[in-house]
Amino acid sequence: MESDREPDQSLADGVRAAFLAEAATAARYTYFAQVAGIEGHTEAARVFGELAESVACAAHGHLDVLRDLLGGDDPGTGSALGDTRRNLAAAISGDLGEATERYPGLAARAHTDGVADLASWLETLCALKKTHVDRLEQALTELTEPRFAGNGAP
Repeated sequence: MESDREPDQSLADGVRAAFLAEAATAARYTYFAQVAGIEGHTEAARVFGELAESVACAAHGHLDVLRDLLGGDDPGTGSALGDTRRNLAAAISGDLGEATERYPGLAARAHTDGVADLASWLETLCALKKTHVDRLEQALTELTEPRFAGNGAP
């Protein structure tokens, strides 16, 4: 049963938080699968891998709900979700913030605290995020009109 009422903001906030939790769980389970595989625990690696895919599907469902029913913003950046052009813009916004604020700030704190290895890792991530921004901006620049009609026909 559908309603014409606007959803309460706390509902949208709850779905955003659920997405972030599911996305973090998917990343953790993927990592756990890799560790189990390296250690030779193939069954545990398989289970973690399958669960990571399942949890990632739940996270994708939350993004669908946010895009289609609850206001359409990216939980990570607050940018609009939607078509590829909007999704590229949201990704650029997120990676740019990480490249210019999050990782440089964390690296500076690591240097101040005398944790050189951590600072080096964070500086590497900063450079990686800048590369991501360049690739995403290039993809956005090269984006053309869809090659297929809405019904999937060429």
